[in-house]
Amino acid sequence: MSKILGTDTWKAINFFFDMRTIAREPEEFAALLTKVFGSTSNVLEKKIGESILGKVGAVQQISSSLDFRQILRLAKAKFPRQPLPDQLGA
Repeated sequence: MSKILGTDTWKAINFFFDMRTIAREPEEFAALLTKVFGSTSNVLEKKIGESILGKVGAVQQISSSLDFRQILRLAKAKFPRQPLPDQLGA
């Protein structure tokens, strides 16, 4: 987000965003973006979606027909699941 918004802007608003919640509850993150940025959140959502898809190896042009929540679901589906410690026999 700081790359998109700039470091100073990100420092000013990052208290709204709990990074652990973002990772666990992307739907809540999407709702918070809309709440904080209103209609301009669409630009942020597109850039964040492109970045996330690139990080999970799903580099592609984002279709304008996909909304942010669909992009997050696509990225989640592409992300390799890590077994939980209790699934490893620990």
